[in-house]
Amino acid sequence: MNMGSGHSGHDMSSMTMSGGVFTPTDEAIARGFWYGVAGCVGVLTAVRVASALQVRQRLMQQKTSLHSTPARPQGWLSQAYATATATTREMLYPQPVYFTGRISKYFSPLPIGRWLLLAFYWIIILAFLWSGTILKSSDSLYAYKWEIVGFRAAWVTVTQIPLIYLLSCKFNPISLLTGISYERFNWLHRWVSRTVFLTAIVHWSFFYREWSIYNIIDTQMGMMPMVKYGFGAWGIITWMVLTGFGFFRNANYELFVAQHIVAAAVLLWVLFVHVPSYARYNIWMSVAFVSFDWGARLIFGLLRNTHVLGRMKSRMPGYTTRLEPLPGDVVRLTIDDADFDWKAGQHAYITIPGLYRPFETHPFTIANACRNGAGDGRHKLTMLIQGRSGFTRSLHEAALKDQNIDRSCRTFISGPWGTPPDLSHYETVVLIACSTGASFIMPLLEDVVRRRGCVRNVTLHWIVRTDEHFTWFGEELASLVEASRDMDLHLQVSVHATRVHASPSATIATPDKGPSNVVSVAADSSSEQGSSLGSFESISREKASNQRLNRRSQPSLSRRYSGRPTLDMMIRPSIEQALGESAIVVCGGLPITAESRSYIAALSDERAVHKGTGAQGIFLFTETYGW
Repeated sequence: MNMGSGHSGHDMSSMTMSGGVFTPTDEAIARGFWYGVAGCVGVLTAVRVASALQVRQRLMQQKTSLHSTPARPQGWLSQAYATATATTREMLYPQPVYFTGRISKYFSPLPIGRWLLLAFYWIIILAFLWSGTILKSSDSLYAYKWEIVGFRAAWVTVTQIPLIYLLSCKFNPISLLTGISYERFNWLHRWVSRTVFLTAIVHWSFFYREWSIYNIIDTQMGMMPMVKYGFGAWGIITWMVLTGFGFFRNANYELFVAQHIVAAAVLLWVLFVHVPSYARYNIWMSVAFVSFDWGARLIFGLLRNTHVLGRMKSRMPGYTTRLEPLPGDVVRLTIDDADFDWKAGQHAYITIPGLYRPFETHPFTIANACRNGAGDGRHKLTMLIQGRSGFTRSLHEAALKDQNIDRSCRTFISGPWGTPPDLSHYETVVLIACSTGASFIMPLLEDVVRRRGCVRNVTLHWIVRTDEHFTWFGEELASLVEASRDMDLHLQVSVHATRVHASPSATIATPDKGPSNVVSVAADSSSEQGSSLGSFESISREKASNQRLNRRSQPSLSRRYSGRPTLDMMIRPSIEQALGESAIVVCGGLPITAESRSYIAALSDERAVHKGTGAQGIFLFTETYGW
């Protein structure tokens, strides 16, 4: 990644980035890149502000007019915004191709929306790379046709380096301004890195070609040690790109994180040596982003775990934690005195030195909504963790070992993190979870029931492998069904067991407060279409007032053994009955999240959402297992 060179036969001493004729244009392109990034962030921030204003308007309307349907666009401006949003969703949501093989799944194509964003990014990069660098033979700079491309590629490459580090940070200005959580930039972080890998090849290959023409490769290598550091930097980038593929990340996540951090630090040092002083501001930008991120996390972590910001009287670092083994190699981690708040659906990083892994920190979803039961600022926090390998396997073994002993361990927390969806301004909410994906869905359900807002209709579908997995959240589900009984809220919960390990005639009852609290357990041998929710009573939508009166006596929790339900069974009935806009939240593996993307886009197009038919908007939020 040599940014300045000279060789015999042609005097190249004046053609460096510091004083050459290429420099002004190349530096302008570097500035233009960051202007473009700032512009995109500005647009996303404006969209966030517009959405926040819409949410506020709907919630205020709900408070002032209880029998209205505020989750519908009001006025021509709101309708135009809704139509544009629906059209954009139909274009961006689909993910028509995905793979499910043990290896092939890591090569599944991105959703169309992400491909379009990448295509836009690549077009910009290609324009920066090749504009003004393809010279005609009559051009006065034609003798430098190789070098001009090499210089341009150097600038294009090094200019992207700070963006890579910025996208890897948890505390970053993009997330703070746009409200998009850091983990949702991980895919872009990887693809920008792959783009840098390719532009770096253009950089060194054009210089190498020029040197080979004049047979001065050895001379250049000897004269300019910076060239060797450039190849070293490219080698590190190559290593990071290869080990960043999903297969290697999942093979040993702890090892991946450790080597990735080391490689990222070494890369900055090698680049610092390689690039000229006038281009090192890119390295310092990267260092600044990472330093701010790590510094902020360290400070907030210390304040969190020493309880300086909380109301806990004890100043003992960390939190007392209980571990409880559950069916399916699952562990329930419970902290009874969490002295901080969190949003439903957020996650936190935990470290448990008692597991003999003092330097490992792992993210897990907080599996319950934040509620202050004692009124002293302390909350009960739970996490549902699947014991697989490494840290989670050690956690599960510790829970099994101590299940008959009243023993606790010390846990250190970083977080909470994430920007989960706010569902309070939708009229209909459909939640779909597969297995432990319920740890993300359950707090959202609890938050909707407790806070409600504009929501009038909630449906949860939880797909589990065996019936015993119902115990993970059985009590919570029964409690929520009971809580919704006296509310203007229609709650339906279906638990779908794909393998029958229990008697289908079993019956579970919620707290005894009336006949509507009976929790039925239905057993079907086949899937049903249209009215596939089985025991659910169909609801007339002719009049909104009648619908709401009927809903008051219809909370239900059913456990079904009909196998895995289709997306059409789970989603279409709620969407077709919706009076206002709907939100669909899906948490599970790649197959169900990819299929839900394509299904929602097709359903929205089929119903001509916000295009004069009266069909209301459908928002989709997906959360996928994995790193």
